[in-house]
Amino acid sequence: MDENYLKAVELLGEVCYKYTQASGGDTAWLVGGASVVIITDGQFHSGDFDLVVGNQALFETILRAHGFQEERCPGMLHIGFMHPGYPDLGWQLVTGPLFGGKTDTSRRVAFHLKEGSEITLPPYEDIIADRLAQFAAQDGKSHFELVKQARMIFSLAKTIDPSYLAARIRAEGGDPSLLED
Repeated sequence: MDENYLKAVELLGEVCYKYTQASGGDTAWLVGGASVVIITDGQFHSGDFDLVVGNQALFETILRAHGFQEERCPGMLHIGFMHPGYPDLGWQLVTGPLFGGKTDTSRRVAFHLKEGSEITLPPYEDIIADRLAQFAAQDGKSHFELVKQARMIFSLAKTIDPSYLAARIRAEGGDPSLLED
């Protein structure tokens, strides 16, 4: 994983850790492409960090305390945050419950990066289902990278619950057969 990206992840881990402490235990969930980057140790690239949190105002306060600013770059959607130390990366808060409330949050995956820095991901099955759903929503072959991501996560996961995986893929609108080579 690129050293600059790793430092950005560690900073985000500090924010997430502080959020969990300040919120009384609520989890900040890292989803999307950045979760794939972490699981695959940088085999894929993502230019942003998508997060799901229960208390957006509290999370934003903690972001600002760590030097984050609201996006103000020309040509950007201005829906997220940026950090001056990492101008090529964006941080966005995704609204609504994690995967529409369909995730088994007890199966979360936590990465302890260093003391006081932790990133929490949804279960691998949910990330795989998300990648396949994103592929299904696109125009097929031109976005086959999403299927490659799902397959790599599937191969790297130490434990996968096949029933949960199939149910999550179908619930998200994906095709489980795409995991087969």
